[in-house]
Amino acid sequence: MPSRNRSTAALLALVALCVAPGCRPQAPPPETAAPHAETRIAPRLHVLMIDGGGNKNVNYQSHLLHVQHLVDLLHLTGVAADRIDVLSADGTDPADDLAVRDGATEPDVWLIRGTKLEGPLASPVTYASSTVPGVSSLRPATREEVRRWFKRAHRNLRPGDTLLLYVTDHGTKAKDDGTNTAITLWGADESLSVTELREQLALLDPRVRVVMLMSQCYSGGFSHLVSTAGPDAPPRGNVCGYFSSTADRPAYGCYPENRGRDNVGHSFHFIQALATLRRFPDAHQQVLVDDASPDVPLRTSDTYLDDLLRRKAKESGQEPNAFIDALLHEAWRDKAAWEPDIRLLDRIGHAYGCFSPRSLAELDGMQLADITDKLKTYKGAWEATLRSLASENLDRFLAAEPEWPSRVAPDKLGSLDGAGRRALARALLDDLGAYTRKDASTDARLAILRKKSDVAGTASYRMEVRLGVVLRMRAILTTVAGRVYLAERGTPEERAAYQALVDCETLALDPPSGPAPTLVQASEPYPPFEDDVRLAAKVLPAWMGIRFKQADEDVRKQRHLLNGAATVESVYPDSPAQLAGFKAGDIVLGPPGAPFTEPAQIREWTMLSKIDQPTGLDLLREDHRLRVVLIPKPYPLQWATTAGPPKVDAPAPPVKLGAYRGAVPAALADGRPHLLFFWATYCAPCKASLPEVLAFERESGTQVIAITDEMAEQLDAFFKKFDAPFPATVATDEYRRAFQAFGVSGTPTFVLVDGAGKVKSYATGYSPDKGLGIAGWTYRKPPPAG
Repeated sequence: MPSRNRSTAALLALVALCVAPGCRPQAPPPETAAPHAETRIAPRLHVLMIDGGGNKNVNYQSHLLHVQHLVDLLHLTGVAADRIDVLSADGTDPADDLAVRDGATEPDVWLIRGTKLEGPLASPVTYASSTVPGVSSLRPATREEVRRWFKRAHRNLRPGDTLLLYVTDHGTKAKDDGTNTAITLWGADESLSVTELREQLALLDPRVRVVMLMSQCYSGGFSHLVSTAGPDAPPRGNVCGYFSSTADRPAYGCYPENRGRDNVGHSFHFIQALATLRRFPDAHQQVLVDDASPDVPLRTSDTYLDDLLRRKAKESGQEPNAFIDALLHEAWRDKAAWEPDIRLLDRIGHAYGCFSPRSLAELDGMQLADITDKLKTYKGAWEATLRSLASENLDRFLAAEPEWPSRVAPDKLGSLDGAGRRALARALLDDLGAYTRKDASTDARLAILRKKSDVAGTASYRMEVRLGVVLRMRAILTTVAGRVYLAERGTPEERAAYQALVDCETLALDPPSGPAPTLVQASEPYPPFEDDVRLAAKVLPAWMGIRFKQADEDVRKQRHLLNGAATVESVYPDSPAQLAGFKAGDIVLGPPGAPFTEPAQIREWTMLSKIDQPTGLDLLREDHRLRVVLIPKPYPLQWATTAGPPKVDAPAPPVKLGAYRGAVPAALADGRPHLLFFWATYCAPCKASLPEVLAFERESGTQVIAITDEMAEQLDAFFKKFDAPFPATVATDEYRRAFQAFGVSGTPTFVLVDGAGKVKSYATGYSPDKGLGIAGWTYRKPPPAG
């Protein structure tokens, strides 16, 4: 997976693929590692865990839970306590070094969201001294202790040993070199960069295998640490690892909680998967499917192939994407050989409501606007507007209730312990809530802004997840292309380097001696992309198209203006404000008869205005008052043109299919029904569905069109050997336009279209119990012959 920054637009183009309804795959996790890589269980496994934390305010309890869960699992698999060393926060120092968040919150705590009292009162945090039971060595997570540990390891680790280096922590981006990211350690300015860790690993015997498992932010920088000889040296195969994200993306398991849920992110899911699957490659694949966060799990072998292909593309004068897609085209000439990889893509697509891609062009060719950044902008705008009104409401409350300003003064708050702050927060929110509800107008304004902010936050986060998911799929495709390159054009040294990394990564733990605890719960099926498009549309703010600030205090006094008067600093071209005649320097007073009374109220008024409905605004231009008519427009944003698979009773999208055999209709609305059967020659469930597919065709009089993205020569070879009954009409979709138009994320997919060209049924997957998923159709299996 590349760690470099890509243009956001290119990444967001991938988001358009998230179109298919969420559902869970039926098959077990496939293996995509090189087929001749053998599982290696280390005869002597040593473990070093690093949980730096930084300082007690940001050393979250989730980090310590990661460490403790992995320690418990290692004990269950027979790893002795004296083989596990932990560098965590301040070590055994009894001083507090851990932030423990109290999950309980008061019902009205949102009333102080973004105000001066949110920090001290809304997020109760207590501090504790961290401990890690079950380890014989617990020391501070400092740079000096890291160096001491590796000096001892130089003497103690022998050829054939394996070091599992586990990191759960915060991380920092690289300042100059995009890959030289760093692990946050304990104390001011304490960190460990990729370069510094390389120096420590170089102390070990090169015959000691080092497998890294890292979940800190920007951990992908360490995926480039494949050789202790230097950043440009070829991999030796003794250093490898698994990482929660790329070098330019944060990791979402760093935080104490995520959107109200505990145990979120890479580490929890990886440890859970290891407890049941034992093999690191299998755990990695399970995390790719199950971790419903924006994390982008990757391996050193993925990064090695991505870097290799980018270098080869540059040498040949080609764009990397075109170079990779040419290799993928070669791979798909024999899709059966790559079925595990295709099935993994399909499983991810199923889990997150995403189209399952087969090329980078398919990912990047959707011509999308910057949806994720726009949603972040919406979220930020609604939150800022809510904060502004909440602050105004709090200030009015404090002015109206004389006893409260002294109770929430900074010196008073600073003297309270956690319990005292909780009691004060409860009393304040009781009084503030009662005060707010008496002001019906402000109460209603706050309620709608809160709802808009929450919905925008949900849509924005889910789009971040989808962006992470398609980056996972991009890494899988790139790795497939890299393996094709190695097989057909790679040098012996390049093939050996890749295989050494795969062998290094293929580590396994011994079977656990007892049941492992459940760390994460199964996620609900992810909603289809189009559902989030509709959700985001609900929080699409109206747009005026100006940049403004509160009118200067002197101007307000001289002209007797209210606090909400706003000076126009600039007017955007072709905006509603420009069309209405706004000019820089104008002072906006508010709607006729309802002038703005609060700073930034103009933002709230604009965002909540009805789109395309003309409304008047009073302006002050120099010494003249005037009234303009503004027609608010939607905030500029283009949604994906492919919003999702067609809904039942919606028109089927037009498609152009190639005819392999049989009569392929020129249009689906030709007066007769059709069952579109998306299939593949290597797809076992597709073949299992054939008796029911043919029975449905025969009994209902519906033409079945079997659509595949495989080429004619592959079909020729298949039908020469396949002697079972098959639909008479077979269509080819080599460029996968029909697959994209119908949001197909796996085979088989069945789409029933009536004679008028309307979709009557849509289902993915097949089992005898599930059937074709066509309402009202029941397959009556014929009795055995004789």
